[in-house]
Amino acid sequence: MKKIKKMVTNNITFIKYIFSAGFSFLLDLTLFTIFTFILKNKVASYIMVGTILARIISSFFNYLLNRNAVFKGNKKGKTDYETLFKYYLLVIIQMCVSGLLVSHLYDNISINPTIIKIPVEIVLFMVNYFIQKIFIFNSNVKKFKINLNAACFILAILTTFTLLVKLDINKIILVSNTNNNTLISLILGIFLFFFYKKYLYKYSSNIPFRLLAFSFSLLMVLGYSYDNVGNASLVFGSITFLFISLVKLFCFYKFFNIVINIVYDLLCNYKVKDFIKDNKVIKLFNKHPFIFSAVVIFLCYLPYIIAFYPAIMGYDPANQIKEVMGMHTRYMDSVILLDENMTITNFNPLLHTLLLGGCFKLGHMIGNDNLGLFLYTIIQLTIVISVLSYSISYMKKQGVVNKLLFVVLALYALVPVFPFYAITTNKDTIFCSVILIYCLKLYDLIKNKWSGKNYLILLICSIFVCLLRNNGIYTILLSLPFALIWLKEKRKPLLLVLTGILVFYIGYNKFLLPGLKISNTSIREVLSIPFQQTARYAKEYPQDFTDDDIEVIDKILNYETLAERYNPKLSDPVKNEYNIYTTSEDLKKYFNVWFKGLTKRPHVYLDATINNVYGYFYPNTGKWYIYYKYNTKLREAGFNYHYNNLSKSRSFLSNLARNYPHIPILGLIVNIGFVGWIYFFLLMALIVKKYYKYIPFILPALSFILVCVAGPANTYFRYALPYVMTLPITLCLLYNIFNTKLKSSNEQ
Repeated sequence: MKKIKKMVTNNITFIKYIFSAGFSFLLDLTLFTIFTFILKNKVASYIMVGTILARIISSFFNYLLNRNAVFKGNKKGKTDYETLFKYYLLVIIQMCVSGLLVSHLYDNISINPTIIKIPVEIVLFMVNYFIQKIFIFNSNVKKFKINLNAACFILAILTTFTLLVKLDINKIILVSNTNNNTLISLILGIFLFFFYKKYLYKYSSNIPFRLLAFSFSLLMVLGYSYDNVGNASLVFGSITFLFISLVKLFCFYKFFNIVINIVYDLLCNYKVKDFIKDNKVIKLFNKHPFIFSAVVIFLCYLPYIIAFYPAIMGYDPANQIKEVMGMHTRYMDSVILLDENMTITNFNPLLHTLLLGGCFKLGHMIGNDNLGLFLYTIIQLTIVISVLSYSISYMKKQGVVNKLLFVVLALYALVPVFPFYAITTNKDTIFCSVILIYCLKLYDLIKNKWSGKNYLILLICSIFVCLLRNNGIYTILLSLPFALIWLKEKRKPLLLVLTGILVFYIGYNKFLLPGLKISNTSIREVLSIPFQQTARYAKEYPQDFTDDDIEVIDKILNYETLAERYNPKLSDPVKNEYNIYTTSEDLKKYFNVWFKGLTKRPHVYLDATINNVYGYFYPNTGKWYIYYKYNTKLREAGFNYHYNNLSKSRSFLSNLARNYPHIPILGLIVNIGFVGWIYFFLLMALIVKKYYKYIPFILPALSFILVCVAGPANTYFRYALPYVMTLPITLCLLYNIFNTKLKSSNEQ
């Protein structure tokens, strides 16, 4: 009896864990059986869905038991948030392993999935115990630490594998990205060993940073699969792929978690030393920062201005000019015309259309189409250079050191994307300049005392945001109301500004445009995601649609060619066939069919959505969008728009711009996926630091990321240009905030 009692005492934690797991397992198994029974004839992937639903409920029950009863002796020093995060990270991984193993075994031996699930869960049960005991509910971490050198060596090898190895779906083998260049692998492995040795246990990461690191890691793993094969088969396609993906997920998480903490430490504690001596250049900059910046930017842009005279013409600007010149465009076919004789629509922002088309028309009237376009280029260049120079001048007034200001100036002057868009006639360029001013006004609103004049400027700036982009109102609504929350002393004037914006927006769209007989843009522009999902469904599972379903879809999207038109990364071919006479009742019926597809094959909708957006979060995509080619649309319409004979200069500059993103480190400034994650990091850093009132300053950028997600194209750079363009200034101003000692009462 004593031996038995001693054995029970020595293993009391494990015995408690068995009972805890037993209760949770019975609950999970019961729920799994119920869910699979209900969903079997309704959802194609009912086993995975049943696993997820059952695990969500049972896992929280298990967490409470383990935290409060099983491992309660090891809870000291751990917050609920820490254990909860680690626990659910384990749950997610185990849930995927369980679901895929059960599905795989069911496909091969075809017995009841509940029976298959029992041995699978027993194996995972043992692994789960040690992970929870050592890594989740353990306060005495040092006791369970693996030898540091051994841990760093293993992590270095696995992380090198993660960074340099890719999967091939056809051969199901590992293929090196480095053409068997063992030297690169060796150098990277050695670097990672010393990297982990220095930082592995240095930081006690905050929950927001852990969440950010895990999210980024998950998207790196999924993004790779979608970028290569258009679905998640390189993650969930086989047990081998799943195992490799979990290893990569773990290594990415460890690596990114450390990097995020290093960057945060630099942001908060590293002081940038300014120039020691003031030479003539620095003195001139200190005296005239605006003029100095404007001259430098103009001189750096001058080669582009000369080589691409009179302007770079895209597809949309050419049509905007044709609208003003009274010619038929496809935009007239995409809306219900209020006046058949009115060729101008609000498909592109009316203000930009009138400015661009008006300049061109003026040149055409005097017999020189190129001169008219160049007039527009001069206006746009003046706006862009003035705004960039003002931003640098404003930062100097806010105390940003000259060294950082010169870095920002160099980026705007030398990174090719900025001069290219400065002479490209798309609506995005002037809009980005207005957004930059809007962001600076938000920062100034948060940081400084304001008079009535400042609020008037904010109102005017916000109105121009709405006028220069049809979805600009979303940027206002996703940023300004949050300033109302955290800036209590400024609520009344801000409320007046917001009211003024809404009154203008409603009046402009509901009264002014109809009064001018100008047709507004179609609702199809906000339906890219569901239309892409339906098109992918029609391509992969057309047999699921009934005749009634086809009739409903056909009335909106032309079902006959829908599957053929589907492009995973571009929704334009699908939504361009949208029936402009669609009624609200037609849309209601369509969404009933859409919802039926969602419940039956959710993975199709998920694949369609991720394929259309992953490039905005996955930094390894190879897409690059600048405008540089000669557009023949105006010449075909009978106008004399043409480039000059400096073809070699244009070729050199365009090659420079197309290759710039591939330059290590420097290219990241224009990497859409990377820039997006910088903003998410800044959001988490503000939360960790409890600088909540500065969050509205970065909300415009985050709103554009959401707009990109809802947009028609994957990795389309001009859609991301607003938050790429504002990044250098955002980083400098927030760095200044993080490095300035402020009273906590003023920041909370």
